Amino acid sequence: MAAPALPPYPLYNRAYNLYRLSPLHHGPTPLLSERALRTHTKRLRDQLKGDNVRGVEVDYARPQDAIATLGPLEDCEWELLGDDYAWIEKQRFIVDPEASHATEAPSADQTRGVQVTLHYERSTYTALLLRDPETTASPEDFTSLPLLMIKMPAPIREIFLTYLRTTFDAHVAPLKLPPQFLTSTLETYFRHITAPTSKQSIRELIGQLNIQLSFPTITNLLKQIDIKIMADDVPGFVTRGKQLVHGIGKDAPFTAALAVYLKHHLALDLSHPKVLISKIDCSAFLLHNERIRIEAPVISEDTTIDPDSSDPDASAHELAVEDLYAALVKEAGGTGKFLSEVNVQAATPSSVGSARRGRRKRGVSLTAATGAIAGPKKAKGRGKENGTRRGAQEVESDVSMADA
Repeated sequence: MAAPALPPYPLYNRAYNLYRLSPLHHGPTPLLSERALRTHTKRLRDQLKGDNVRGVEVDYARPQDAIATLGPLEDCEWELLGDDYAWIEKQRFIVDPEASHATEAPSADQTRGVQVTLHYERSTYTALLLRDPETTASPEDFTSLPLLMIKMPAPIREIFLTYLRTTFDAHVAPLKLPPQFLTSTLETYFRHITAPTSKQSIRELIGQLNIQLSFPTITNLLKQIDIKIMADDVPGFVTRGKQLVHGIGKDAPFTAALAVYLKHHLALDLSHPKVLISKIDCSAFLLHNERIRIEAPVISEDTTIDPDSSDPDASAHELAVEDLYAALVKEAGGTGKFLSEVNVQAATPSSVGSARRGRRKRGVSLTAATGAIAGPKKAKGRGKENGTRRGAQEVESDVSMADA
């Protein structure tokens, strides 16, 4: 009898809107604790339902018709989110407690962040507040979770973002991925897939490649050009890019070959500052300005998996996804005027991968295991500032209520 399919790791197989989040103020009460998360579960659920808290109505103005189509809110959860390995072990234990050992929840130092799940009668929605536990540092009385990924309809999303702003005195802004990040992500995948130790192929993991070029400031007549490269032709671009003279294709072979092709056939200069790559879509991921979808990584078919032995080495796909995740977190936390750091350069997946500390050995990827909107921040008056700080203090005083 086949083993039941496990739910995918929340980061994968879903299209998310991307946001940047300033450090969350919570005072001396840690945010990444079960008691604090239960408190926020109750408070957000009350706001979504429009219930009274301490005699104060906490219903936001929102399109009631849009909310009504979702059905009633059945549950709201705030949970610590570990890495892929911790998630798989947790799900295996839930599906079959007798066949696997119970695993402890990730510690505050090791967790990637917080998963917020809203269960409505007809749909389930998710928000991920994420960091890289190896590199992200937090000021005292704050927790830095710079990458915010949300899959919610607009009315629910605005309520959730307002909750983050008012409760944690936080600034939220859309995360706009620059064209360099998009191309660096693609080149990072190619670099891992074509490595000598890789058992996977470009045709298998990347498949058909769709690239969108945008011209936001040149003309009102032509907005974009969509380029489609069939799966059988993609490896040829990578190979050709590596053969280009003067080493221009050494670090970005595909992009270099694509630039030569467009220059020759369309007389289009890809290096022109007003020609932007705004979207890359393939079998492994979708990157488009403020949206992202990452497909669950697969392991090589040649990898032998023994559940009683130590974890197998990560596949090329897993390594590429790991670099992409680290780069997303750094891009969210390393660029932005509301951070104290100055002269922090934007991250690329390739640069992050080489700088990270020793990688924890990873478990089998989920695919294999299952078979297979804020404007500029305004200056606040002292009264308003005190009001937002009280939001964090109320959470501290409400911790005891969450256990009830």
